[in-house]
Amino acid sequence: MIKAFLFDYDGVISHGVDINLPAKRLAHNIDITEAKATELIKSIWDDYSTGRSSSDEVWKSIENQLATKIPNEKRDIWHTWDELQPLPYMLDFVQELKSKGYPVGLLSNVFKETAEIIRENGGYDRFDFTILSCEVGARKPEREVYSVAMKKLANIQPTEVLFLDDREHCITGAQEFGFQTIHVTNQKKAIEQVGKLISTTAA
Repeated sequence: MIKAFLFDYDGVISHGVDINLPAKRLAHNIDITEAKATELIKSIWDDYSTGRSSSDEVWKSIENQLATKIPNEKRDIWHTWDELQPLPYMLDFVQELKSKGYPVGLLSNVFKETAEIIRENGGYDRFDFTILSCEVGARKPEREVYSVAMKKLANIQPTEVLFLDDREHCITGAQEFGFQTIHVTNQKKAIEQVGKLISTTAA
């Protein structure tokens, strides 16, 4: 039986953004190859997305690797609100689940700056709680981040949680933890899948 829901944000609540866009923007801004920019972004990705590195530390690391100073006006490489806006029908779906009595949380790997943009624009408002990698110090598919989510769901077992994500490795980690899952490749189809699961378990 499903008793609670967890949603990823990018690619589930919103249209999927180009994960390589920060590297492409960095390459354009400081006139380096996209391959080099991708290498630089990957070098800071884990620590930045789990909040172990600040923005200043990230740029210091990039500057040290390039042996050059990067002015502030060249540092605007992260995703914008236009690229991160939630799909209205997905927010409506979250609200519908809540109206039926289900706790609904958000579980997202995200940089601090990106999380701030989404929060300031109300992208997280519909959820009962948010588990953000940059705030909890762990990221999907690490087991620890799923454990953090369970602490928000009193008297509910992992097998009673349905988790929706568009990344296969995150789905695999969630399944190993015990969650029921839906691999989202199309948001409207995912809504249909949830509807069928709810009606089946309620019958």
